[in-house]
Amino acid sequence: MTDTHIYVHPHTLEQLLQGCEAEKLHLSGAIQSFGAMLRIDTQSLCVTHASANLESFVGVAPAFMLGRHIDQSTWLTSQQIAPLSPLVGQTMAIRGVFQDAAGRIDALLIRGDGFILVELERNNIPAEPIALQHLQHIFLSAPQNPDEIAHYHQALVQAFRSIIGFDRIMIYRFTPDWSGEVIAEATTPGVGSYLDLRFPASDIPTIARNLYMINPARMIPDAKADTVPVLGVDESIPDLTRSDLRSASEVHLVYLANMGIQASFSVPIRINGNMWGLVACHHQTAQILTPDQRNACVVLTHTYALGLSSYLSGQRLKTIDSLDRRIDGVLEKLGAYADPLDGIETNGQALMDALSAQGFALAIKDNVVINGDGPDIDGLAVIDDWFVNRCKDLILSSDHLADLFPDHMLVLSVASGMMAIKAQSPRSGWVRFYWFRQAEPQQVAWAGNPNKPMSENVGAIALSPRRSFERWVENKSDYSRPWTKEEQIVAAKFRNNLLRWL
Repeated sequence: MTDTHIYVHPHTLEQLLQGCEAEKLHLSGAIQSFGAMLRIDTQSLCVTHASANLESFVGVAPAFMLGRHIDQSTWLTSQQIAPLSPLVGQTMAIRGVFQDAAGRIDALLIRGDGFILVELERNNIPAEPIALQHLQHIFLSAPQNPDEIAHYHQALVQAFRSIIGFDRIMIYRFTPDWSGEVIAEATTPGVGSYLDLRFPASDIPTIARNLYMINPARMIPDAKADTVPVLGVDESIPDLTRSDLRSASEVHLVYLANMGIQASFSVPIRINGNMWGLVACHHQTAQILTPDQRNACVVLTHTYALGLSSYLSGQRLKTIDSLDRRIDGVLEKLGAYADPLDGIETNGQALMDALSAQGFALAIKDNVVINGDGPDIDGLAVIDDWFVNRCKDLILSSDHLADLFPDHMLVLSVASGMMAIKAQSPRSGWVRFYWFRQAEPQQVAWAGNPNKPMSENVGAIALSPRRSFERWVENKSDYSRPWTKEEQIVAAKFRNNLLRWL
């Protein structure tokens, strides 16, 4: 039966998304077939779990290992395990723990809370060594301007292509709402392009992003391959949070199939401890990467992230410095007035220009000053009552006021964006500052319609991976230009300085 897209009430959609987020990916009880696994209890050093395919990697059936001390193994000993750091999350690679006719087997030890995972993979020596130092060289100098950062992004996807040869390599940057935008891409001719397209936040849900924060990389070499159960001495399910062998979500496998992808590889880009983006790699056929290939990509991404962090910090400082100078200029002018309200009324244009706004308002007790294009006194009263009495935030910014005031055309007819700040002055009580921006028609190019994650199958509604990834343009007519974090910081500084006079 062919699935049919239908409209689903927003509350139903939210419930389905919550169900997806609640999926316990780390407790799947299965691994992918490109490797084998043991779980060792750290107190007894006995094997509590073993994957069903263990014999095909090290010649020993899982039933033989379960419940036995690791020293009863002929290929791994407690002495080899001993150097592994006791800190949870630490790893240690052991090369050549086993050799058979098909080649070398390497082990990766992963420290968990009360256990050690042993992941086994084939890691045959490639025909040509990976020129990691040569590839890494370009990322040792941080970019200094937008042209250099664009070249910097492109250099990373090209470096990945040279190491793993996948059909498509993308740098996928997260936006504040966790949707993602493809900002650099290297592809095999004929596979199409996702460059500059946006993907909705539901494509990489919170639970998946959290796992990316923990793990250095994620590989699915064959989305069509059967999973391998992990057997145990009892019915307990091992925690595979830090395992790269962990089986993939069924929803994600369907998602890959809908994209025409059989193999994927992703490396998180972390900046200052936060998820900034991903290097996402897709291949149309099954393709396994050796541990050495994956490690080389992780090292390159880490080096790239250091330079990217330096660039972003430098750009942010330049932006804040520029905004600071605008605000300082306004404050200097206001300082010449005995009554700051008179100064604000006279210098309204400078206040608006400081944050690239079209309107500005200040409210102190019952006194109001309004400048530029924005809500009139009645519209401002609606905003002010809500901000003072019902909003807990001291600093609030929105590029879509229809979300906050859906039924108030007095507001929406003249403004689509607002920066609002409030502070309590000992002398004047609550002081409120408002900057307003008007609507700017915008187009967002998505990879497929982001509003259709639903399917109906035999009358049942379910969350379904999107089937189409063709370019789909969303026209947004009632949004303003978004407020940046730098603008919020400088607006807060303006408030703190002005409060000395109020």
